[in-house]
Amino acid sequence: MIPRIPQDPQQRAERKANLLLASELLRGQVQRDVNDLGERGDGLVNRVLTVRGWLSDPTVLAVAGGGAAFFAAAGQKRRGQFWRGLRWAWLAWRLLRRR
Repeated sequence: MIPRIPQDPQQRAERKANLLLASELLRGQVQRDVNDLGERGDGLVNRVLTVRGWLSDPTVLAVAGGGAAFFAAAGQKRRGQFWRGLRWAWLAWRLLRRR
């Protein structure tokens, strides 16, 4: 429910000041939120451009093709050894990065 506009000039001025303050506060919050969304969008675009750059690199394509050929040709035992080696390499990388 919208309250009645007061007849007293002092109360009207106070109400006007309160409404202007609320409007300014809301405008600031909206501007902050839009800037936050813009920064998130920029971060996403940068990640997409980085991945596109990787996918256009012939070396990365050759490694990916070789990995796909390995998995297609290797048996279950060889794939298991490969994944085990990858897990150990990942653990070593995490431990070294922590230092």
